[in-house]
Amino acid sequence: MISTTTYRPQSFRSANGGYRYFFNGQEADNEVLGEGVSLTAEFWQYDSRLGRRWNVDPVFKEYESPYACFAGNPVLFVDLRGDTLRVTTKDGTFLFSIDDKKTKTTAITAKQLYDKGIQWFEPLADNFMPLIERAKDLSTNPNLKHFTWQQVADFAEVNRPMISYRQGGAGDWKMSKDGADGYYLVTVGNYPYWSDVIGQIAYAVDFFTDNYLLTGEKGSSIRKTVQKGKEYGDGKLFGGKTDNSNTYDNYLILRGALWASKRYSLKVTKRLLISDKKELKRTTYSPDNLKTQISKDEKNDYLR
Repeated sequence: MISTTTYRPQSFRSANGGYRYFFNGQEADNEVLGEGVSLTAEFWQYDSRLGRRWNVDPVFKEYESPYACFAGNPVLFVDLRGDTLRVTTKDGTFLFSIDDKKTKTTAITAKQLYDKGIQWFEPLADNFMPLIERAKDLSTNPNLKHFTWQQVADFAEVNRPMISYRQGGAGDWKMSKDGADGYYLVTVGNYPYWSDVIGQIAYAVDFFTDNYLLTGEKGSSIRKTVQKGKEYGDGKLFGGKTDNSNTYDNYLILRGALWASKRYSLKVTKRLLISDKKELKRTTYSPDNLKTQISKDEKNDYLR
């Protein structure tokens, strides 16, 4: 507020002193309407008095005006460049937003996003678009199921026959009642994920620990886990195709195997006249580390 007659609710700030960058990090275009009134982003011109854009939003949304910004709530929502792709439920409830690096896009439902293979959780994998914001109530949204990383680890650390990781088997986390239970989008640790990608973790942990107990070699067990995951990642016992692409599924298999390699140590007890006794010992390595993204070195080592 400059005076009692100049109240501007939509994030106005005076440009006195020559500083030009204000609300949302955007530059004031003082020549148009005076100090701090008109703000410029890459894909809009914003009027801080009205909280509206001057130009039509290239992201078409059938549920709101093409001149609207931040869904009418600049306190809750952020859009640094003016080109955010808003992801919603089929009834239009906002879930999260991603940046698709394009000026001409459309609003999209989560199901449509899933069908396109787009992801935001592994930057080095294909079809990555950075996540910009999440709905404030995302972790309680009734359209999704919600988990902690501890719950994901609890499911993954059950020793099962490998056949149980087939589609519909006891190890199929996406369909299990203890897992996603058929939901294709979930949150883990208040962050959105496709449920089928989280389901790769259980297989990876179980397969790695079986091989590590047998061989005592962590590196080779990680590589074998990734390779078998590529062969059977679609959950089919017969007729499946090996997936050697740079897809996010392979990254989550690797993420699970790497986590298991730090979660477990091998204890070998020497015994006379009979084979040595081998046991896996669980360390205190936290399930929260399952959220760690794959590094370039790990990709080069295990996903080539």
